[in-house]
Parts: sequence; structure tokens; C-alpha cells
Amino acid sequence: MSSSKTNNAKAVNWQRVFNRLFEIIDSRSDPYFSGGSFIGAVREVDPYFPNYTQYIDNRRREGKSTSRRDYFYDILLSFDEHSRVRIVIAILDKVKDIVPHRVAALRDELGGVSVLPPVRVDPETWNAERLNRYLSEIDTRITSGNYEGAVTLSYTCLEGFLKAFVRARIPTDIDRDEIIRLSRSVVGHLKGRIDQYPDEALQTLNHIAHMVDRARNRFSESHFDEEAGRWLAVFARDLVTAEIRLLLNFM
Repeated sequence: MSSSKTNNAKAVNWQRVFNRLFEIIDSRSDPYFSGGSFIGAVREVDPYFPNYTQYIDNRRREGKSTSRRDYFYDILLSFDEHSRVRIVIAILDKVKDIVPHRVAALRDELGGVSVLPPVRVDPETWNAERLNRYLSEIDTRITSGNYEGAVTLSYTCLEGFLKAFVRARIPTDIDRDEIIRLSRSVVGHLKGRIDQYPDEALQTLNHIAHMVDRARNRFSESHFDEEAGRWLAVFARDLVTAEIRLLLNFM
């Protein structure tokens, strides 16, 4: 996506986001985050970030505060915005089952990040690691204002998952490599095996494939304003994750 589109995204108020995040993880019961827990989440994004002991020792040598609130904030602000989003999302994923409403509110503050539990593709599934990484990255792109990138990645995730489904359940169609044809194979397979599902429900899977395919193409043809681009990216993300969540039941 061009830098001009990215720069038009609504800026994240990081002081406000941090204050809300710290309020969540400063509870004296669950979900209390120690310094080690916070830095552990940071190291999921940057494996080479100093460990807790190294970091605290460095701050003491530099005469800086070792108050959790102070150094948590300093750590978060030391990263670029893209990485900050990933760190906050990594922490929220760890506490979402403990304080779901507060997590949902902060995700919304970040700007379009899904409040639903993230989809996780089973590690045994073909290409699972890459699919899970892409699914996680969609939210980061939406939050940073990269709406075209989010739609493109939604397309890639759906195409990749449909390929994984075909490999697992319809090996005769394994040579199909285009999202619409893959979707038709999956729907045809399910129609022959699931009598209880209304035909309209299964046809929706084809509609989603068409919508995501068209949305990706439209971004290359059109110049959406910020609100329209955000709406389309969030909508594509939600449709793709809903379809993957459904198909996981039949893998």
C-alpha cells in the first residue's frame, strides 16, 4: 500500500492505550502482569529484547525508574507503531478470557481489531504456522491503517485455508489454485455430506470467496477514503475468520 494511504490513518493515542492496558494488567489478582510477564510478551514480538534481569539491571545503571508503570510504558514506546500494536494484542490475547469486556473495549480503541476470539488453525493442518501468523497480522494491518494490506492478507488467508481443506478432504481437487474454484470444491464436498445445513448457508461460503476476491481487486482499481477502506478491511477480515471458524469443524 502506498505510504500516503497509510499516513491518512487515524493516529493511535498511545498514552491512552497504555493507561487502559495497564489498568487491565495491574490488578492485584488475575490478570496481574509482573515485569517478567510483560517482557515475555514483548519478546514474542522481538526475541532479542533483553530478558527481565538484563533490562532491570540496565535501567538501574542508567538511574531510571524501576516502577512497573514507568518501564512498561518506556518499553512500549521504544518500539515502532507496528510493533506496539503486536505487543498490545499479544498481551490482550493472554487475558481475554479473564476480562473479556475490558479487552474488547481496548481492542476497539485500537481501531477495528476483532473482539472475537482469534481463529487458530490446528498445528497439524497443512501450512498451519503461516496461516496463523497471517490471521494475527490482519488485525495489526487494520490498526496501523494499512487497509489494502489487510484485505490482501484476508484473501491470502482464505485461499490458504481452502487449499489446506482441499488437501485434507478433497485430494482429487488438489491442483485447484484459485480462490473461487477452491471454494466451489469445498462447497460441493460439504453439500454431499451435510444434509442438515440449508443450501443457502453453504452457498454463503462461495459468496464470501467472491466478495474477498473482488475487494482485493477493487483496492487496486479504486482510491477509497479512510472510512470506506477501514470498513471494507474489517468486513473482509470478519467474513474470512467466520468462514475459517466454520470449516474447522469439518477438517
